[in-house]
Formats: sequence, C-alpha cells, structure tokens
Amino acid sequence: MIRLRLAALALPAALAAAACDAPSAPVGAAPDAAPSAAALPDPPPSAAAPPASAPAAPAEASAVAADAAAPADAGAPAEDAGRKPSGDAGDAGGAAAARDAGAAAAARDAGGGRAEAPAATGASPPVAEAPFVPPPEPGSADAVAAEVDAIFVGKKTYVARFKQEHTQKISGAVKKQSGALSVQKPDRISFRYDPPSRNRIVSDGVSLKVYVAEDRQMFVTPVKNSEYPGALSFLMGHGLRPSFTFTFNEKANFQGGPVLVGKPRAPTPHYEIVMFYIDKALLAKKDPGVVRRVLIVDAQGNRNRFDFENASQPASIDPAEFQFTPPPGTDVKQN
Repeated sequence: MIRLRLAALALPAALAAAACDAPSAPVGAAPDAAPSAAALPDPPPSAAAPPASAPAAPAEASAVAADAAAPADAGAPAEDAGRKPSGDAGDAGGAAAARDAGAAAAARDAGGGRAEAPAATGASPPVAEAPFVPPPEPGSADAVAAEVDAIFVGKKTYVARFKQEHTQKISGAVKKQSGALSVQKPDRISFRYDPPSRNRIVSDGVSLKVYVAEDRQMFVTPVKNSEYPGALSFLMGHGLRPSFTFTFNEKANFQGGPVLVGKPRAPTPHYEIVMFYIDKALLAKKDPGVVRRVLIVDAQGNRNRFDFENASQPASIDPAEFQFTPPPGTDVKQN
C-alpha cells in the first residue's frame, strides 16, 4: 500500500517539478528520437530509478493500441464536445500512468532522520528562453499543438478540477483521486487533494514539497534541481511544441476532438509518450478547457491519467495557495 500511495503521487510531483523548470529542447532534435523511460519522476530527484530496460518503440505501439481499445479512455460522448464537464461529471478516474518503481525508489533513497523544511527565500529560478521550433505543417498534429499553445503561452495562471487515475500494468492496481490544481507561472503549482486524502504537492518557487499524509512524510527538494520535461507543459513554460513532437492517435475513441501523441524532443527517464485529448469546439473558442485529458505512459506500460474540468485562467491566485507547512511530527526528508 505504501508503494501504491507513493506511486500515485509520483506524477503530480513530477508535474510540479516540470512547472518549476521549463525544459529547453535541443535544437534540431530528431522528431522520432527515442525517449528513455517512464512518465514521472520521484519526488526527490536524487532518488530517480534507473532507466527502464523495455524498448521504447514497442512500449509506444502497445500504449497507443491499448488506449484505442480500453473503455476507460473511450472519451466524452459526442454531445459533450465543446462543453466543459461539470464538477461531478465523467467517470471516477482521472489520469494517466506513473511508475511505481520510481516512487518506491523515492521512499527508499530519500534519506533518514528529521529535518526542517527550508524557508521559502531567494529569487525564483530564471525561465529558459524558448528553443527554436520550426513552423508546423498545415493540418498536422504539430499544427493542432501550436493552436493549443496559443491559448496558454503568455498567460500567467490556470486553475481546474482534476480526476486522477494511476494504473500499474503488472499488478493491475488502480488508485483514484481527485482535487484542485492551481498554477502560477513560471514556478508555482499546487495539487490539493479532496478528502479523505490529505496529501499535498506544492511549489512556492524555491522548494518543491510532496506531503504523503498516510506515511506522515514530506519530501523537499530545491526547485533549481528540478529539470524534468513537463507532461503539463501546455500550462507551463513555453508550451507543448518545444517539449514534444506530435502525431495523431487515429485509433483513439475520443469523440470530443483529436488525440495528440507526444514524444519528448529530448530523452527523459520519466515517460515514454504523453497523449493530449483536445476538445475541438473549445479549441475554436480559445477556451482554457481545451485539453480535456492528459494520459502519461511509461516504458513499463504504467498509465497515469488526468481529466480536467472547469478550467479557467483567473487574474490572480492567492499566494497562500503555494505555501504549505506539514502537521507537527511529520518526517521531513531533504534532498
């Protein structure tokens, strides 16, 4: 159970890390460069699991095929296209695949003893300049990604409800959670889970904190050490296209619009591919709810899925949302 709890938090921790450092894709990277492993890092970067041995191409092919066949990813009914789901609509799931092995490594290697969480002082790390990306071909999946980026790049905030579903391929274990996501560019992010969960993931621009309530532990790592490509890069940094090259998933049964299959431009040990489920009607309206779902698949076939609802880009977010102090007695592990 501890392994499953940590694995279910591994993806949001990675997303928070990604939010804090927009990656710079290498100029001229081959569109089909094989990424290295699985979809999301462990809370402490020093505890990263070794690269997976599974070959990249078969993992991608099986992931796309499984996505096309799985009822859980069938997508929204046609009549829902262009309409934001309500807070209680949709299935009980919510997200894509993060690896259990990485989260277990985080628990194993994070280090022992108690420590005080660092004070949130100092300047936020600078955001890297956007790498050069050639213009997309008209009608291509890259062109759709460019339209999505036009909605988010330059905006400073994003808030939404989310449903998360983490599935381990080997054991078949599934963990479902829900909550609220808040983003303040360039380096602040908050995952606030719904009761009965009391887990929290927060970046204040200086430290990334991952609090696992069931284990009374919190992992703390400096934002400056977080250098992961962002599975939620449509919200952070420079957008989707600097991080991924895209093709269409022609087999996906999603009636809302196209499904983009993103391969990282730069190899990453944290995920193999990321699928973005695009609402065609909301794309035309330039609505921030355009990305209805994100599905992250790692080299082992683990899946971590996020479904987003009621997305908006408010003028501001209360700074207190990005501050977190754990309860007394929490074992704080510094990295």
